[in-house]
Amino acid sequence: MEDREQKLRERAYKIWEDGGRIDGSHEDDWRRAEEQHQETEREAAEVTEANKQASEKFRDGGNEDRSAADIRPPSTVAPD
Repeated sequence: MEDREQKLRERAYKIWEDGGRIDGSHEDDWRRAEEQHQETEREAAEVTEANKQASEKFRDGGNEDRSAADIRPPSTVAPD
């Protein structure tokens, strides 16, 4: 919890600085920092899940439904 709070403090401070260091904006800056943190956590969870699924597919040999065109890029050299 301490690490999360420190990250939020740093993010809120950066928002405050980028916003022109406006006095009295701390509540809005903190709310924006929390929203950004939640979005980052959600995106990280999505990437982790996608990586997990890809690893499982690779481990299970999920390549049988792929054609040669999917495996190798098409040639850029035109036949003469």
